[in-house]
Amino acid sequence: MNRLPKNKFVKVALITLGAALVYWIFGIYIIHLLPFQYWFKAVSEVYAASIWFFFGFVALSNLYSVIAFIRAKWKRKAISSSIIIGPILSLTILIMWSTEPYIPKILPSGSHLQSFDSDLWLADDSTVLKEGITDRQKMLGDVVEHVLPGKSRNEIIRLLGLSSDDSNQATLNYYLGSARGDFSGIHIESLKIHFDASGYFKKYSVIIVD
Repeated sequence: MNRLPKNKFVKVALITLGAALVYWIFGIYIIHLLPFQYWFKAVSEVYAASIWFFFGFVALSNLYSVIAFIRAKWKRKAISSSIIIGPILSLTILIMWSTEPYIPKILPSGSHLQSFDSDLWLADDSTVLKEGITDRQKMLGDVVEHVLPGKSRNEIIRLLGLSSDDSNQATLNYYLGSARGDFSGIHIESLKIHFDASGYFKKYSVIIVD
């Protein structure tokens, strides 16, 4: 039984919005749930590269919408329901950008491969890629779930070492390695640790920077 609305414009809008949101959710959540194996990098790189095609398709769809609308009005013909694809995709992008800061973050794939080891974390090669992932990235899950909670700033520094922004009393920042799933290879992944007014661990964030 077809549960979609009979109105063609509404039907096209719902299908387009649904497909775009599934594409977005795959990149935000599902791709990070994949086990970190040899094919994870390939999947993540394909998705990252496809984003440029997505934006290109959005631009072309909006151009088509404008031309089709003007043409239909000029020739006094019925407007095709496909004209709504461009605006709906643009709306999807707006939803993505406006809601992204409020979406609960999940740790990247491979973050639970190894238990925390302070000596291994502090080793000179702890941020060097080994089969596509670093030792710090493998320990990240254990660090944020079991090492950081309840610890003071000084206790964390004793375990994790000095950070790149140690002079900032509000946060500590630790370089983890090249960003996982980054097809460009130019972004880095860092663990940012935030403290409360008493100097104890409050929250963390995994940030990707150039």
